[in-house]
Amino acid sequence: MARPTHNPALPFIIDNWSGNPLNDKHQYINLDGPSQRNYWDVLKWQAEKKPLKPLKKKQQHGIEVIHQPKLTSNTDNGITWLGHASFLISINGKQIITDPILGKLPVVVHQIKRYTPLPMDAADLKHIDYILLTHNHRDHCDQRSLQILSSLNPKAIILTGLGLAPLLRSWKISNPIIEAGWFQRYNIEEDFSVTYLPAKHWNRRGLTDLNEMLWGSMMLESSAGNIYFGADSGLGIHFEQIAQLFPRIDYAIIGIGAYKPEWFMHPSHTSPADALQVLQTLGARQLIPMHYGTFDLSDEPIFYPKQEMLRLQETHSIDNVLHLSIGGKHFV
Repeated sequence: MARPTHNPALPFIIDNWSGNPLNDKHQYINLDGPSQRNYWDVLKWQAEKKPLKPLKKKQQHGIEVIHQPKLTSNTDNGITWLGHASFLISINGKQIITDPILGKLPVVVHQIKRYTPLPMDAADLKHIDYILLTHNHRDHCDQRSLQILSSLNPKAIILTGLGLAPLLRSWKISNPIIEAGWFQRYNIEEDFSVTYLPAKHWNRRGLTDLNEMLWGSMMLESSAGNIYFGADSGLGIHFEQIAQLFPRIDYAIIGIGAYKPEWFMHPSHTSPADALQVLQTLGARQLIPMHYGTFDLSDEPIFYPKQEMLRLQETHSIDNVLHLSIGGKHFV
């Protein structure tokens, strides 16, 4: 069966774009080069010296966590960080959750410790209207978390990329699902819009499914402001395209963690310095850092990305970076 390059039921927001490009193996590809690493790269990474390893002993996250059991009852426009890449975004009375991870991080043979808790019990996450899934990696698309959310919110609409619906259906998730290709706007009947956009990344959950599902980022446009959720991405030409398509971006939520060693991570994740470059490229009013402090996924300690970001801000006199606490709502 041919891999879809777009959803024919959804409109494109740009001209001269017929759908996502595929390689000769019918896999999805980035706009400007691959992000995935091969087996030998992984071996090289694991074998090399790790200068930051001593800092990981007794590491602490350094992030304020505010317990908010009734968080979803507050529908005032705002952004609340739930940890890692999970956010609760309230827009015009609707509740939107991004890439939800509600507990520890299950990987193939074990679970990765969670350093920052959810600001509420998972059972309190009711009244969710939309679930945004940017790609299939396990720290963004978790089976147990999605099963909990779907059971609590059976009418919540899942907005995601091409190819993810069969995976979700295999988990017995019956919520409405809308898949999109890059530069497609979801057909939701709201006074805000959500558009699926490129990212420079890759997808894989098993040994034989490399880039068979699409990855991307999301733009939420509303009268309250435009919020760009960057998901996982390395630096790429898509940021320039997004800036041209969306000249007004109020908040850019960009990852700053899982970036060491940079030779290995740079094609698929942004460092603190990269995130500041993305902020400048997008022309966004404020940067909200994410993707750090919750799970230990790479060579840097979990507190290191924020520490480095604060150092860069001081060095370059940058004051439009908004460091959120977990559970503390930033009203927009």
